Amino acid sequence: MAVAVPVASALVTEMAKGGWASLRGALGRFLRRDGESTAERQLELLDSAEQTLAEAAEADRDEARRRLEQRLALQLAAYVDRYPDMSDELEALLPTPQDLPASDTPVLNAQNNSNSQILQASGNLNAGSGGINYGVPPRNPRA
Repeated sequence: MAVAVPVASALVTEMAKGGWASLRGALGRFLRRDGESTAERQLELLDSAEQTLAEAAEADRDEARRRLEQRLALQLAAYVDRYPDMSDELEALLPTPQDLPASDTPVLNAQNNSNSQILQASGNLNAGSGGINYGVPPRNPRA
């Protein structure tokens, strides 16, 4: 379950965002251990679940997503239980963090800044002689 739950969550998240097609092939390769016809049937069921999730009313979407995550987590856990050597393959389906800042790079955290603008630059920032103005008149260069 330690691997199945986060993978199920990632798969359902991709389904909700419309990215199911990008993970379908990888999951299909994982499911093929039970045979081609079984894998195709499972993928058809997941295609149907993805369509149901996409068509769910906004008010029902969170509940539909929760149910699908639970069902998928149990299914994936059963596969790993039958084929323990597949846990690494299943874990490979998890998205890898992209574009994370290096540990020595400062991180910006702006809170309670209504009606303001935050500007972050990872190098020199030059706005020219006029400066940067947001919601205020330009400054007078002679002042």
